[in-house]
Amino acid sequence: METDVSSRLTVVPLSPERLDDFLTFFETALPEQEWGFRCYCAAFCGKDNCSEEGMENPAVRREAAIRYIREGTLCGYLAYEGDTVVGWCSANDRNASRKCFGVRWIIGGELPETEEKAMSVFCFEVAPAHRGRHVAATLLSRVIEDAGASGCEFVEAYPLRESPEAVTENYGGHIALYEKYGFRPIGETPNGHKIMRKMLLDKSDAGREIDRAKESHD
Repeated sequence: METDVSSRLTVVPLSPERLDDFLTFFETALPEQEWGFRCYCAAFCGKDNCSEEGMENPAVRREAAIRYIREGTLCGYLAYEGDTVVGWCSANDRNASRKCFGVRWIIGGELPETEEKAMSVFCFEVAPAHRGRHVAATLLSRVIEDAGASGCEFVEAYPLRESPEAVTENYGGHIALYEKYGFRPIGETPNGHKIMRKMLLDKSDAGREIDRAKESHD
């Protein structure tokens, strides 16, 4: 029987001080990300990075990720169990990241700019031994809480329309997870991704909705 480890997790925002932990997670905790395919989540950042050269090379992606983290444009959250990173979520300001390579890849172009402040959730990575133990849910809960606290009006995500079996193809998260946290579909992309959005309520109501979503995993 799988065990819920969410109560033992500590979720913290990515920062330059956490760079070594981030790199160690991608380089040792994800066996399916062999060197040639190691992404470092460098495609998703808070700027237009489509002009970056050599990003098909994992060494170049690694250096790009280091640079983005140090300049504050690669954003997200790390989930720790003790001192070990067991999960990652890429989440960034929606308007700042709407032209990045990763968005163009999943959307088929730029995201339209919005007047509202909003957060986008792009990717989850969870260490194999911790999959199915609510790590992604714990990360998503923190994204929602921080988005509301920072004045965002909604959180947006882009899961595949049909959830595949291959873990590496389902980086955008499961549709069912988003639905449990109050996300609703508002559209689809030409290449098979749903666009799902959660409107943020006042802080007390948002907290109660998050608590209900957590209880539904028990």
